[in-house]
Amino acid sequence: MYRENSEALTGNARFEGYNVDLISEVASILGFNYTINIVADGNYGSYNEKNKTWNGMIGELLSQKADLAVADLTITYERETGVDFTMPFMNLGEFLH
Repeated sequence: MYRENSEALTGNARFEGYNVDLISEVASILGFNYTINIVADGNYGSYNEKNKTWNGMIGELLSQKADLAVADLTITYERETGVDFTMPFMNLGEFLH
């Protein structure tokens, strides 16, 4: 998510929120640098059966424009055929009591 005054900021400093905190901590632990980019087409990732291509974050991962995606991305069977997922950090399905 863009910070309130993102126009005056540059690079990763333009963003804030849980996903930003998560990737920052993972990068710190594993020792890598990263640059946050918003996917060009604004999509999470859908498969186009007609032309056999993916759009969104999934498409950028498969075309190697991105190395990883950190987002509130729903894990679907279709997406799992294209990319690997980590364990989810959020579950909006049935809650256990």
